[in-house]
Amino acid sequence: MANIAGASRRQDHFEASIDSFVDKLSPQARSLWAKSGDETGHLSLAQHLIDSACVAAVVYDTWVSNSLKENLAHNLKLSVEEVRRLYIWLAGLHDLGKGTLSFQGQLDLKPEFRHLLSRVADAGLPIAMGKLEAGRKSMPHSISSGLILRDWLERKGYSRRLANWLSSTVDAHHGVASGEERDAINNVLSEYPPEWRAVHDEIIDAMTETVVVHDVLESLKSLRNPLAAEAQILTGLIVMADWIASNPDAFPMVVSGTQTERVKNGMRAIDLTVPWSPAQLSDDIHALFRDSFDWPATFQARPVQQAMADVAKTCDEPSLIILEAETGVGKTEAALAAAQIIAASNGAQGVYFAAPTMATANGLLERTMNWARNTTESGAVSSLYLAHSKNQLSTPFQDLRFRDVDEDASDPAANGEVVASSWMSGRRRGLLSNIVVGTVDQVLMLALRQRYSMLRHAALAGKIIIFDEVHSYGAYTSDYLATTLEWLAHYGATVIMMSATLPAAEREKLIKAYTANPVEKHSDAYPLITVASENSLRYVTPEQSPPNLEARIAIIDDSITALEELLEPLLFDGGVALIICNAIARAQEAYSTLNATYPGEVELHHAGFMAWQRSEKEDRMRQELGPDSHRGEGRPWRKIVVATQVAEQSLDIDADVLVTDLAPMDLIIQRIGRLHRHERPESDRPEQLRKPQVFIRAIETLEPAPIINSGANAVYDPLILLKTLLQLPTEFKRPDDVATLVQSTYSDGHVVPQEWEEVWAEASSQSEQRIDRAHQRSRSFRINSPLDTHILHDLFGDLTKATIQLGDEEKGAAQVRDAEPTVEVIPIQQAGDFYTPLDREDQIISGVPLSYKQAFQLASSTVRLPLKMTRFDSDFEAVIDALERSTPMEWNDHYLLKGQLALSLDADGEASLGRFRVKYSPELGLESTFDSSGPDVGGRS
Repeated sequence: MANIAGASRRQDHFEASIDSFVDKLSPQARSLWAKSGDETGHLSLAQHLIDSACVAAVVYDTWVSNSLKENLAHNLKLSVEEVRRLYIWLAGLHDLGKGTLSFQGQLDLKPEFRHLLSRVADAGLPIAMGKLEAGRKSMPHSISSGLILRDWLERKGYSRRLANWLSSTVDAHHGVASGEERDAINNVLSEYPPEWRAVHDEIIDAMTETVVVHDVLESLKSLRNPLAAEAQILTGLIVMADWIASNPDAFPMVVSGTQTERVKNGMRAIDLTVPWSPAQLSDDIHALFRDSFDWPATFQARPVQQAMADVAKTCDEPSLIILEAETGVGKTEAALAAAQIIAASNGAQGVYFAAPTMATANGLLERTMNWARNTTESGAVSSLYLAHSKNQLSTPFQDLRFRDVDEDASDPAANGEVVASSWMSGRRRGLLSNIVVGTVDQVLMLALRQRYSMLRHAALAGKIIIFDEVHSYGAYTSDYLATTLEWLAHYGATVIMMSATLPAAEREKLIKAYTANPVEKHSDAYPLITVASENSLRYVTPEQSPPNLEARIAIIDDSITALEELLEPLLFDGGVALIICNAIARAQEAYSTLNATYPGEVELHHAGFMAWQRSEKEDRMRQELGPDSHRGEGRPWRKIVVATQVAEQSLDIDADVLVTDLAPMDLIIQRIGRLHRHERPESDRPEQLRKPQVFIRAIETLEPAPIINSGANAVYDPLILLKTLLQLPTEFKRPDDVATLVQSTYSDGHVVPQEWEEVWAEASSQSEQRIDRAHQRSRSFRINSPLDTHILHDLFGDLTKATIQLGDEEKGAAQVRDAEPTVEVIPIQQAGDFYTPLDREDQIISGVPLSYKQAFQLASSTVRLPLKMTRFDSDFEAVIDALERSTPMEWNDHYLLKGQLALSLDADGEASLGRFRVKYSPELGLESTFDSSGPDVGGRS
């Protein structure tokens, strides 16, 4: 009771002191400005600091989740209330460095603001700059803030190491912890006039007294070897407070009324939502699923869903939960239900649902919006965000930004509200929302050295993270995933992962990364739920689904002629064939040949189409080949879909026969997931296609030893392809064979046929080299384990050299995916003073500002150039130069098009870019040719 009473008294003191904070300071301290402002006035440094401190109090009390508070308190050996005061104090001192001549004097060259510097001189502070300071090109105020605070802490008895750790949180509030400049700037500050140093001490002392943080600072002196992780989270929270307090619409330059009123009004203008409040849980698991997903009253949870809910109820500590089960058993709903149950007990801030692609995330958005509304407590508000670089083109998300989804609900009072927070939808702020649907890259960038990474850490640390479709990542991305899991575990975040085909070795790497413990218990069961924490590891084996597919598998010749000869007898009475190729060029070749034989009955689908055309293709295919279309009622009599990996997952289409290029075993099983996907009446499938059949291509010869198509080897690990070929069965039963095939493919100790030994040895060597190179590359921008990182600067390194490559979300995403960023273009056709978006009828006048409709239409027409066109610097410069010259100037004036490049095509849909000739057609998508003697195997989708 004494501690509670003490906390209450300190809170009362803080609230009583904030109104007089500025007035109690000396004229010298009050004379300093922080924001030069606008025609209404300017904002003093003292006012901005107390604004930031007050905002920090609201952020901590309103937005920060209980789970994150408790984790910080545990790791800092403080109470939750003591962490609160420490955070408020740091936020209230983050701009100390603006109290320097370098900052205050920058207005001397601006006559309209010179009076602000005159006020400083009139207050008695010397404004003549010393030689050291005058000789510097820059003196960032964030670095000065950290150094001024460090000096104060050392004089209060802090060791240099601990003072550096604590002050680094204010040093880094502009997105990067300083490194090389600190010593030079410290030399400047060490010779500062005593009048200025007195003001620095006065401000720190006043904030210390206002926040009543003396005892907390004293407690921190005993902290041994603190980690950068806690400094990273505190910095992220400081950035939040600073950005809110710097918003002139919320905290105007003119100060009126009391500070208490100013903060209330300011926070009212910032729609910051409280942590997610899950609705009261039903004891009936079947009812829980029905209520959460609007399923019929007769619905019964499947065994996997029941097991996940039971597991979630027993999770009393941060855990890694891995669900392995075949497609179609409701893994997504199982994971969301588990997240709701866990969040209700541990006070999580929200949920991040990480999908493998933008298209998958878009597909999940409306389902998640509906789930969030159904599972948010009545009367509570949840914020939702779509996290990828094209979210402005998502109509459902944009609609949510302007209306509550409950406008369409039959009984809004029965559910919580779901909104797209205006403030939390801004640049770098979306992940702060409660419920986030986005790409997996956004989570993996937690392990990336990147400016403002502290905001990503603060946003994700308190959430439950759900990874969808986790399969066998390459060595590079696996490194980022492992490091991400280490950090999430350190923050106490529960992680849920789902996969239909996860190799056991990969599962065990994930467990070790999250728990830091070697895996001593193993399981080959399927389906399987793994529950791993720092203190325990257990396996749960849900009831297996009955066999739902038995397919024959055969290898065919890789020639186009062989493909034609295969399809002729299979499709003589119609039917739907899906052909998946590993490269765009192969898909285009197959399409062109087959379309000549089956005109109007062949569909080409790959990543080389404009975004809106891809979306239209996917919608059309889902409609024609989905569960509700039948022969004679929407399902085509005959159709051939030729696609790349874009059809591999999350595209709900049902084929009668599958032809696929050789790929790793887990991906072949994923592709088989499109075969006989839905229960259908017998009349829907031609008689010769009523039994599932799979045919494998991209193998040029099998005897005496296999020679695999070079394009397949370029995309996938050649050793895994050989292992897949070795284990490939002639009959496949799902789900019975899934685990056995995946585990045997990815295991060691294969019995290699004697005739294969040479190609196996060569593939093994190539694989080992690839993996070694991948591990080496991943270290370039990947941060270390949280337990090995004590200095905040180590999370950024020398970003002066790296930031150019990591300047935006797309480049960061490419970095964690081990993909070189490709150039995105918008094809247009120019005609005099007009230009037209390709395959559209609307003419746009050159030089005239664009309407939203025109800009949206253009922004929806992006397509990526093949990597071969920009891989080398000389090609990159020539291509970019040509694109920039053809891009209308007015595009930079519209937020949807700023930075985009136009690909200006002639009447035949062609253009020259450097030494390349590109062509775009609605039929084939983007094609490119160049003068080279080497083979062109096309780009991966």
